[in-house]
Amino acid sequence: MTTFPDGNFTIVNNETGRCVRVRLGRTKDVSDWKAGTKYLQHVTEEATLELGEPDGTPATAWWFSTIDDAAERRPFHQIVSHAVGEYQNIGNHCVWLDIQSHPTAEDRKRAADQFRHKLDDMPLDLKKKLYELLPAAFNAEAEAELGAGASLSEKLELWHGYCASLRFPEHHVEEDPEGVEAAVSYMDAAAEEGIHPPAVESDRTSTRMYGCGASRDKGSTYRWAYDGTHIYGADSETVPAERTYWTDEGGYLVGETKGGPGQTWTLTAWKPAPRTQSDPVRDIALTGLFGPLAGLFGS
Repeated sequence: MTTFPDGNFTIVNNETGRCVRVRLGRTKDVSDWKAGTKYLQHVTEEATLELGEPDGTPATAWWFSTIDDAAERRPFHQIVSHAVGEYQNIGNHCVWLDIQSHPTAEDRKRAADQFRHKLDDMPLDLKKKLYELLPAAFNAEAEAELGAGASLSEKLELWHGYCASLRFPEHHVEEDPEGVEAAVSYMDAAAEEGIHPPAVESDRTSTRMYGCGASRDKGSTYRWAYDGTHIYGADSETVPAERTYWTDEGGYLVGETKGGPGQTWTLTAWKPAPRTQSDPVRDIALTGLFGPLAGLFGS
């Protein structure tokens, strides 16, 4: 297994050219006066992970931690941000990956679309058979919307959309009891013919910056391996390693199964961007310390 580079390095996607980088959180002054005395206090927001320009700023620099994890009795194997540790007062932060197993409205909509298409693709003879189960009220509404000359397939497309929305609701809507009963009977009859609603695919991954000293829970990991091409989970104890391959998905860093686009990465020693004169304010700004204002200091 290929090891990570020594010292600070950059992580650049071979296919998109985007670089893994951090945007530092703002530091806010939350000082307050009490009994005539001002108590100084500052709060720093969490850093965020992003993919962007490999411009050589500290935001693009990372290092690999092999410090022993006392809780797990082995090295951490964390990919740690140089910029967070250098410029902020919140301790070292590293790349975490989370797997989300709770269906979202988008997940249910995708399943509803798949189910509707399966119903629409039924053989014509089965469509004619199941059409008899539609309530008269729906047929009247369908003719009013589509016209008296609407075909059986056109009416059923409307009905299938209704059935799919009931099976995979995106939000609660009061429905007519007669229509719901008829739709349930229709879907049960379709199931007897081998046409079943799909499972809701809800396993999604996301990445974030979080403290190096936090413990892993089920569904989250910070331990990484690198084979010279792919970055992926070093174990499957909290997240299945096969779901953790770093992927540039349209400008977002996520974990996917191996074999898709946007999964090959090059790690090289970090070389700070050259500049004509020393300007520490520009260095800090480009990390995102000042949030949107950082753009004002760009090249």
